[in-house]
Amino acid sequence: MDELRMKLLHEIMGIYGPNQGQSIGAVIIPAFVSDFKNVVEKSDDFNEVSEEYMTEDKRIHLVLYGRKKLGKKGIITYVTDAEFNGKRLFEGAEDQHIAL
Repeated sequence: MDELRMKLLHEIMGIYGPNQGQSIGAVIIPAFVSDFKNVVEKSDDFNEVSEEYMTEDKRIHLVLYGRKKLGKKGIITYVTDAEFNGKRLFEGAEDQHIAL
């Protein structure tokens, strides 16, 4: 999870600059990740799902991909990939199991 947040914050700061990027990232990253976790948890099966997010100023277009799987302690949700303004942030993240 921290890896996802750090990559998103890095990209956001690249768009808005360090100060405004930190401020914006502190608000939208938890909101996007939390919403996406709910999307994955509510999916009907174990297939990959995706969800798109965009900021009001349309400077950020984020697409998160993820799935759930059955683990030893129950269902686990994780990110399989992310696209930030068309740039893929995780190649083969499904093998890394970036948990939500």
